[in-house]
Amino acid sequence: MKTKLLVLITLCTVGASYAQSPINSFYVDDNAEFAVVTSSTEINQTASGPNQVWNFDQLLQLGTSNYLKTVPTAVEISTFPNTNNVIVSTFTAATTSSSQMFVKDVASVISITGLRAAGLELNFTNNATLGTFPMNYGFTNTDQVAGNYVYDTFSGTFTGNIVTSVDAYGTLYRNVGGIPNSNATRLKTVISISLNYGFLTNVGTITQTTYSYYQDPNVSSDGLLFRTATTEALVALAGIDQTDVSIESYIGTTLNIESENFIANQIQIAPNPINNLLNINTIENIAIRSIAIFDSTGRNVLIRETNEKSIDVSQLQKGIYVAQITTNKGVITKKIIKE
Repeated sequence: MKTKLLVLITLCTVGASYAQSPINSFYVDDNAEFAVVTSSTEINQTASGPNQVWNFDQLLQLGTSNYLKTVPTAVEISTFPNTNNVIVSTFTAATTSSSQMFVKDVASVISITGLRAAGLELNFTNNATLGTFPMNYGFTNTDQVAGNYVYDTFSGTFTGNIVTSVDAYGTLYRNVGGIPNSNATRLKTVISISLNYGFLTNVGTITQTTYSYYQDPNVSSDGLLFRTATTEALVALAGIDQTDVSIESYIGTTLNIESENFIANQIQIAPNPINNLLNINTIENIAIRSIAIFDSTGRNVLIRETNEKSIDVSQLQKGIYVAQITTNKGVITKKIIKE
């Protein structure tokens, strides 16, 4: 129960000197890919308010996660009433697992109706409402939740609440991900539930605190760049007494082959071989978000968060490189030769 329950609760919280930008959407683009990471130093997120500086520069990648939004089936709507969207997440690290979050989205008011993974199901009969998107700094919402859970031979009810707040904005740096320095607005979500089993009440508690960092201009439909979730679970009946931390850092949006070929043909590096400037030519509706350059060993030798189409590369040695170009349409790689 431990692993599956923590994974499912994590799904529930998926959004001056520095500009504060709204959090536009609850969703990310289909096939948005995140690095599943850990940090060699503790990530401190206790401070809130304007003009924060978040320096997450000790991240190590463990695997990847991928998200896809689908339409619910008739059976899913029957099981989780009022659902009109399903978010399917796939986590790949040592093993691969998939989970589903069921969402009620009415006039951009987002509520969670259910969560499901192998062997475990949570049904929010009293839906968990996050609030109305877009959200701005200072927003806060508290909603009572209740429902039923099933895990293998265990089943029962739960009650609790979910507190959502846009509590900070500032500048975000991360050493894993395509965009290292970004203006970011932070969404904090705290969900606390108490479990009941049969005639036994409050047999366990689960509290999860999630911080989600969003960027403007957007790199995906909602601009989600970075997310941490800390889950504290105490369920004696199931032998659970632990704290679990998950961290994800946005990499890019994976395109299908047809889309990738189409976008790749709309982005050209000319001239190539290059000398001291890397010049990128794009069609009008493609906007550059960042550019990263890797040498023949795969080492990152240059990265710029910019919408400029001309980059100074005079510091690079002669040789063959790969340019990773992140755009509003996805991520494209191009081979370049430095003379």
